[in-house]
Amino acid sequence: MILEKRSVFLNYLFKSPSFLSTAFVSILSASLSLAFYEISYLKSALLMVAFSAICAIMISPELALVLSFSSGIFKEWLSTTVPIFAQFDFTIAIFLLTFASTLFFLARKGLVFEQFWHSSLTPLFLFTAFMLLSILYTPSFQYGSIKTFSFMVFNWALFLFPVLTVRDERTAWRIIYWLVLLGCGVSLFTVLTLLRGIVEKSFLFSYRASFLGISPISFANWVGAITVLLISILPQIHSKVWKRMALFAIVLMTLSVLVANSRGPLLSFLLTGIVIIIVRSLKSGKKQLFLWTIGAALLLVLFFSLLPAQLTSRYTDILENDPGSKYFAYYTVNTRLYAWRAAFDMTFDHLKNLLVGVGTGGFSNVFYRQDTRFYPHNIFLEVICELGIVGLFLLSWHFLAVFRPAVRMLRSPLSDAQRTLLFAFLMAAAFNIIGAQFSGDLNDNRRLWFFLGTLVAMEKLIGFSQAGSNKT
Repeated sequence: MILEKRSVFLNYLFKSPSFLSTAFVSILSASLSLAFYEISYLKSALLMVAFSAICAIMISPELALVLSFSSGIFKEWLSTTVPIFAQFDFTIAIFLLTFASTLFFLARKGLVFEQFWHSSLTPLFLFTAFMLLSILYTPSFQYGSIKTFSFMVFNWALFLFPVLTVRDERTAWRIIYWLVLLGCGVSLFTVLTLLRGIVEKSFLFSYRASFLGISPISFANWVGAITVLLISILPQIHSKVWKRMALFAIVLMTLSVLVANSRGPLLSFLLTGIVIIIVRSLKSGKKQLFLWTIGAALLLVLFFSLLPAQLTSRYTDILENDPGSKYFAYYTVNTRLYAWRAAFDMTFDHLKNLLVGVGTGGFSNVFYRQDTRFYPHNIFLEVICELGIVGLFLLSWHFLAVFRPAVRMLRSPLSDAQRTLLFAFLMAAAFNIIGAQFSGDLNDNRRLWFFLGTLVAMEKLIGFSQAGSNKT
């Protein structure tokens, strides 16, 4: 009897997450202590911090998801300041760590061999296979190959990681919590960067401020998606203290979107905000819609009044009478329009192009006569020009297979938490899909697949919950 109890205890002990994580930390600490004799105390402390961070990621898959979603924000800075990332790509390192964290989570839950399929996976699989096939006839073989394999690895990973690890509402809430916390920290740094640029009269920082000098478009899309998440869940925050903190965070991150000075992300942010206001006001009436609209308008007017003229000139130059100002204002817009027209003309240039496209990455060769990275800055035009009607159909099928069940579930009886989470991730995905019509290509907009994956995870979770309630 005693042996049986001891056996049960040992079985529980060795399978418990706390034991596994403690053993992992102990092994790393022992290894690190051996290194103390060879390296300085500072490097030892940094290694300890790094190992602790790895342990935290290994036992917290939601933290790993947040870092994978945000890898591009830190990549450029780390590659220049941390020697190891100059040799080994930071994005690859984070995705490998997230993969390990996901496997560790599934092993703890006994779900490694779980069978799962979602209707959105079929078109995504076919779309990816068609991208691979198109490499055979693309004129940009080098860029097309890199683009395809990058989509296969990173876009698929960002889609599957949340599908596999978001198994309850608490995990979904923790993802939003970590994203908002990180978004506020990065936005605060960005605003301080802007103030420093204004004080030091640095044109670079005060014209387009972004975190650690990364692409302002990428930064604005990242922080804009997080802000949309927080705006979507704001009505469900009932504590006055937390609601005030959430409002402050929204103002801070909205300011961060503005100072990044990118018109595409700002337009996506405004359009998504309008959708959120309309949807939220359907329940509360026209008065609430009016108040939300007035509040949003006043906030934008306040920002544009307080920000430096050189920061708002990208939006106001079109209203100016100065021909020079209008030329610069219209320059990037005309560049986009020219690329869109080129993609459109390329699509209808030949029946083969219309059906199967010029091949993955082929837009760059047809447009520039070079095998280089270039795209129309609109993923639907990009897909129809490079993969034809077949590719556009498969991608649209994939999007609809994710969005349609989410919209249908929002109309069904749900708990407040389920409805809020589903709506928040739906709006974040909508923000990204709108932004993908103005900036980047399929791989630049891979964060869209993160929110598509969280939507699928929530659909699974709600589906299981509804099935259980039907049985009872």
